[in-house]
Amino acid sequence: MANPADPEDTASIPADPLALVRQAWQDVLATDEVPLDTGFFEAGGNSMLLVMLSDELSDRTGRELEVAELFRHDTVRAQARLLDPSYETEAPAPAAAQAGRGRLLGSARRGRTDAAGPQQPEGSAAR
Repeated sequence: MANPADPEDTASIPADPLALVRQAWQDVLATDEVPLDTGFFEAGGNSMLLVMLSDELSDRTGRELEVAELFRHDTVRAQARLLDPSYETEAPAPAAAQAGRGRLLGSARRGRTDAAGPQQPEGSAAR
């Protein structure tokens, strides 16, 4: 069985990338509270700690991670997907976005123009 902590096993994928990344953040930021969808810098990190996080994740996974990758993928959830692109995490949809989306969909279903601008007549969509 692959050992994610073994530096020579670079093909290994952690069993739970979210837990692995969360633990690395906790260790690097010296905190027990790590939000899943808050950026690293917003959570109290800085550039030196990001370098330390890169080293920590590289040690734990055996995969060399560039600081730039972690900068672009700056949340726990995004970094878990970076480690394992097939890993699906459940991201809660913001209530405001859900409400706005519902209003737009409801208006479109009723043929109203107030929420999304003028509607095309049915059947006129480009095919």
